[in-house]
Amino acid sequence: MASLTDYFENNKATIANLIDEENSVKQLPRPYLGMSQLGGECWRQLWYYFRWCEYSSYDGRVGRIFQTGHSAEETMIKDLESIGVECWDTLDAQEAFIAVNGHCQGHGDGAARNIPGAEKTDHLLEFKTSSDKYFKTVVKKGVMEEKPTHYAQMVLYMYFKKFTRGLYMVMNKNDSSYYTERVHADNTYAKDLIRKAEAIITSEDVDDFPKIGSGLPSFYKCTFCDYKDLCHNDADPVVTCRTCTSVSLLDEGRWGCGLQKDKPLTKEEQAEACPNYNKFECFNG
Repeated sequence: MASLTDYFENNKATIANLIDEENSVKQLPRPYLGMSQLGGECWRQLWYYFRWCEYSSYDGRVGRIFQTGHSAEETMIKDLESIGVECWDTLDAQEAFIAVNGHCQGHGDGAARNIPGAEKTDHLLEFKTSSDKYFKTVVKKGVMEEKPTHYAQMVLYMYFKKFTRGLYMVMNKNDSSYYTERVHADNTYAKDLIRKAEAIITSEDVDDFPKIGSGLPSFYKCTFCDYKDLCHNDADPVVTCRTCTSVSLLDEGRWGCGLQKDKPLTKEEQAEACPNYNKFECFNG
């Protein structure tokens, strides 16, 4: 008779793979360009994302990472409150920030006052979790140098809230240690980021933006990019209204169809496209 212990030893990986596969997600990106993305180096990547050129896919393991981050956020808020920090606009009550006619949005992690050492100054809150490797690097270099996308979103949220300070708080997922850093507002940079978002959102041609690095698919930052085949190998985009020459940007984050007198389209209609779909010239090689 076969040993149950041997069975489970031989099938540990299979069970884990089944779980990850069962909880995989494949979907179109969110309907707006996120402020949390704007600090990224590659403008083309952001254009592809905003135009729904490829599906966003992740397995159960990545989904668990997201869940871990959300759970850690609740813990970090409680720990701040335990030392007398007052927190608001957190978790399910997060404040939304909107730019470029609703096509660029962000959601802050919260706000706080009575931060030790700066008790009278209201602070933006930004919570993150990190592996031990990147935790040690951000401790050494600081958020601006090591995590420019995190820094950019904080600068934007401080700009919209008219705050002068932010508190960046990171939990090490290996040992639950904390790193905190007070970040200064930079309204000039925030305005530059908004102009960047506007340029990406209003462009109808990805070639308005240069490829980063060497411009070759072998460039290390391009190797694992979800849009590598679109950018370097002339692959076709996902067929949606957002990659069609007839689409039009409307206000309040909406999209319309020029063939229907700019009738506003639902997200479902955008995802399905129609028989008159005609992809942008930039995808024709």
